[in-house]
Amino acid sequence: MAQLTRNFLICLFSFVFSALALAENAPLWAELSIPERTALTPIAYDWDHLPAQQRHKLLKVAKEFAKLTPTQQQIFYSRLQPWTRMSQGQRDAARNNFKKLQELPRPEQAQIKQLWLQTVGPESAPTDKTPGQ
Repeated sequence: MAQLTRNFLICLFSFVFSALALAENAPLWAELSIPERTALTPIAYDWDHLPAQQRHKLLKVAKEFAKLTPTQQQIFYSRLQPWTRMSQGQRDAARNNFKKLQELPRPEQAQIKQLWLQTVGPESAPTDKTPGQ
């Protein structure tokens, strides 16, 4: 029994220390490059409070920001802050819904997009890029 408890504690401490190491590797806002800060400007205030895993994912997305057209950059900016405020479950559901939409035939996608535009307005039109994917 003591051996089992000892092994459990060793595993627990290993997990905690590896999680802390990952968190330490997630840069703070002040440590980001200028292009990264430019891409992530809408969440500057929240950045240091985001979980390390989410910061790592957003840094991957930020690397692609310069390749976007100005219109795509504006769309990205408008969606970044609400995206980061979603729970992990909400983000997973959004990714799953996006994937399902992409699997539909084009006419059905257009029909769903039209219904969406009638409901929420053209400024919320879905695109092919979802932050944090």
